[in-house]
Amino acid sequence: MIISFDPTQPEALTISEFCKTQKISRSIFYRIRERATQESAGALHPRSRAPRQPSRRYGPAVINELVRIRKELKKDGWDYGPKTIHYEATIQDDFPGGQIPSVATIARLLASVGHVERSPRKRPKSSYVPLSWSSF
Repeated sequence: MIISFDPTQPEALTISEFCKTQKISRSIFYRIRERATQESAGALHPRSRAPRQPSRRYGPAVINELVRIRKELKKDGWDYGPKTIHYEATIQDDFPGGQIPSVATIARLLASVGHVERSPRKRPKSSYVPLSWSSF
């Protein structure tokens, strides 16, 4: 409706009146109208708010290197969690991608490729004692 609206027609509403009937602001009307001249019908759908170029996306080379470090640490008998992997990556001279991911990102990347051993939290010891009403 906004795209097909033509205020130059003799019996057409003014832009302000049209915006009131559609319950939109004039700035939104002009923004959609401008996008319509550039993108046609795509102007009615809002654009994505995601950044066009995210600051960090880690490719398969980085993930493969993290998995390699993890396997190497596990084979040597060391702790092979994200903190240790991050430390090992920092002492390397030529880490792929140039920038080492954070500890949380390493954990997220390893989980995404299925290299995380789940260990559910244990039941708290305080729950072993039965509740007795006589103690109240």
